[in-house]
Amino acid sequence: MSRAPSQCDPAGDYGRALVVAASPERVFDAIATLDGLKRWWTPRASGSDRPGGTLRLEFEGLDEHIELRVIACHRPTEVVWSVLKHTSLEEWTGTTIDFALWPRGSHACTVEFRHQGLSPRLGCYDDCEAGWNHFLSSLVSLIERGAGTPFGA
Repeated sequence: MSRAPSQCDPAGDYGRALVVAASPERVFDAIATLDGLKRWWTPRASGSDRPGGTLRLEFEGLDEHIELRVIACHRPTEVVWSVLKHTSLEEWTGTTIDFALWPRGSHACTVEFRHQGLSPRLGCYDDCEAGWNHFLSSLVSLIERGAGTPFGA
């Protein structure tokens, strides 16, 4: 990992830097595993969480799903997914979702999140920004309090 944490994204893609009261290993497990995804994003996560694998995220009561390819999964510093398909938001197809984890002492880390290709130029940006804000808060809640607020919770 060669880049340093930053709040700025010159491309204008959606991104956030979050400080989480947990080790990078614990944060990594919440992001990079099927069990973790089910507890902060959607209980209907399936597939392979290994590099080269495909994840499928379904949402109870909605006729849509997201397919992600696991591009990188480097414990405990990085998780990268490529969006293969979003059946409701075509703008997501071909975008990249990237989590970089940076230690901050022994009991905290910074999560630098980027959804590369999700920019304010897209018609879905406002809704997607609100969605990511919710799910990233759910991720932090899972890590710090043991319970997230995944879709349908």
